[in-house]
Order: sequence, then structure tokens, then C-alpha cells
Amino acid sequence: MKNMNTKLFSYKVEGVALRPVDEQLKMSESFDRKALLEPLKTLFESQNYKLDEASINYKIIDDQLYLQGLAVEIQLPKEAGFRFRSEG
Repeated sequence: MKNMNTKLFSYKVEGVALRPVDEQLKMSESFDRKALLEPLKTLFESQNYKLDEASINYKIIDDQLYLQGLAVEIQLPKEAGFRFRSEG
């Protein structure tokens, strides 16, 4: 059975925060959520991990956006090799 090494992360997204619209509503500026993942993907790939996009949660803490989730170690498939002896 393979080990599934996993990292947990919480990433503060600079520049994406809630701002008051009126007394009852706060709203952020629009943002590209896929573009937010690119720095995380690059960081984790350099450590031989892959971002588990299905695990990502968008959290607002003190009006600031955070991405939280998991990154899983990239497992290279094991190769089964066969050697053939030449007869002769």
C-alpha cells in the first residue's frame, strides 16, 4: 500500500478583501479564481506535490480571502521490467 503524503495549506490572497458597500453588504472586487491557484501550483510542483483542487475551500477571515486545502505528493508509477536473455 502506498503512502499518501499530504500537506495542508492556508494561503492569504493579497488584494482580495471585502469592502463595505452599505451597512448590510460587503463585497470584493472581481478576481480570477483560477489565476489565484497558479502560484500555489508552482510552489507545490517544485516540492514534488500536486495541488488537490477538489479540496480547496474559500474562507473569509477578518474580511480577507484565504484559500485552504491540500497538496498531495506526486507518486511516480513503479515500473515492472522484464529482461530477456538472448539465447545463443
